[in-house]
Amino acid sequence: MASTATPHTLRIPLVSGEPLEIDLEPGTPLFVVGANGSGKSALVQHATKTLGIANIHRIAAHRQTWLFSSHVNLSPAERQHQQQYLSNEDKNSDRRWQDNHGSTRVYAALFDLSDMDNAHARRIRDAVGIEDWATVKTLKNGQRPPFKRINDLLARAGLPIAIENTLGGEIIAQHKKSTARYGMAQLSDGERNAVLIAANVLTAEKGTVLLVDEPERHLHRSIIEPFLSALFAERDDCAFIISTHEVALPLANPGARVLVTYSCWWNGEKPHAWDANLMEADAELPEDLKRAILGARKAILFVEGGQSQSLDLRLYSALFPDITVSAAGSCNDVVRAVSGLRQTESRHDTKAFGLIDRDDRDEAEVNRLASIGIYALDAYSVESLYYCSDAIDAVAERQATTYGNDAKGMVQDTKRKALNVLVRDGTAERMAERLCGRKAEAEIIQKFRRKKLVRGDAAGKISLNVDSPYLAEVERFTTLLNTEELDKIVARYPIRESELPRAVAEALRHKNAKYYEEAVLALIPGNATLANSFRQKMARLTQAVQAHLGIQA
Repeated sequence: MASTATPHTLRIPLVSGEPLEIDLEPGTPLFVVGANGSGKSALVQHATKTLGIANIHRIAAHRQTWLFSSHVNLSPAERQHQQQYLSNEDKNSDRRWQDNHGSTRVYAALFDLSDMDNAHARRIRDAVGIEDWATVKTLKNGQRPPFKRINDLLARAGLPIAIENTLGGEIIAQHKKSTARYGMAQLSDGERNAVLIAANVLTAEKGTVLLVDEPERHLHRSIIEPFLSALFAERDDCAFIISTHEVALPLANPGARVLVTYSCWWNGEKPHAWDANLMEADAELPEDLKRAILGARKAILFVEGGQSQSLDLRLYSALFPDITVSAAGSCNDVVRAVSGLRQTESRHDTKAFGLIDRDDRDEAEVNRLASIGIYALDAYSVESLYYCSDAIDAVAERQATTYGNDAKGMVQDTKRKALNVLVRDGTAERMAERLCGRKAEAEIIQKFRRKKLVRGDAAGKISLNVDSPYLAEVERFTTLLNTEELDKIVARYPIRESELPRAVAEALRHKNAKYYEEAVLALIPGNATLANSFRQKMARLTQAVQAHLGIQA
């Protein structure tokens, strides 16, 4: 059961106005997450300096985890002298990025652990000496010895090691699958990191605020998640602030609160305000959406696709660098993600947008989706962007510079070859089939839902008559081909089902379509004309995102 100690209040200046005040309560850890440079470590340093309490202990991200020796050679007098000195040092501004006393801190933590262990043993010895068996029983069955507690924590994290204290002041380690014993200095980086964090936490006084920056250093997520949860349970009389890049850590602790940092404003070398948002522990969102928020900027765009290297994700990330782009999966997954976040905006302050392929949706459907924050690309699919004239022109200009060719001539040759492969037998029919399939399916389903039709005829059979758009679509494709309107073909049809990507890539001296598409991606950051052309093909989304970010069109 969590301690009822009086909470300490962390006061954070916000860019938006009134400061954010957070009560740091034992039993309710506060996670601080955000991108590199968003001010997480500066916030930890701010807490160290401003909380105004004696019992505050910081474990820095740039902490030393290696040992010169497995022996702890500090004397009690030396340790007592270090305590106040290190506490004062923690309040210095440069502590945010450097530590000139890393080794001192390591051995101080190990001294405290050994000293606590020795004190526990002395209490048992003294009780035995006066035959106070009730106290012996209490000490035996009550709080476990410190090294036993650390070994239990390591076991819960899945680390197959145990450490022990020796009379000579050396801390010894042993792998659970071996009889060999060796000094703690020989542990792996991750194992030492876990031991040192645990030593700092277990030896803290009751009511301490523990600030742990990047606990995941050298540790796999499958280890750090249960390890932190076990630490919180072991010290439910202390408050925790955990700064981390690992967004899965808050998700593994459902009772935790999460502070998402987006940016930090500086006055010279001193931070003076943060752009941040607090998610309370009761924010009821599915885990995948929480993960998206925790790893996001203040706006997130969900797109189709599931691969980190997908055409959609990489292209839209380049086009919208000021927001987070996340591949949600199918069109339905995009709709679900955007709807889920928009319905719970008051809990997380993250604006969600969605972008899906047009897939021959009619204007009414496109408008309906836009009304709920989901925008349809003004083209059949993302490939339509890679193979439009503007993309071909941009790649041709780059290749002409590289090979000393005429860019205009390369463009004309590329478009001629692209049109030539579309003339091949069966291409018009295949394009029409792919385009019309969804439309015909939707019409069949709509008619099938009518009650009278479901009943069937006297023989129990259902007959459907649906007008097929197929022949009209073949004719349209053929007309566009004859008039050489390549952009309209690329925008309307699933060109990935044709030879056009290969023909364009080879004409522009790329090995295959993949290499050509990589070339298009590489051009976007430095080619404003191409980037703006792409954004114009999703104009409604672009306008909505820019309005949210306060960007002038």
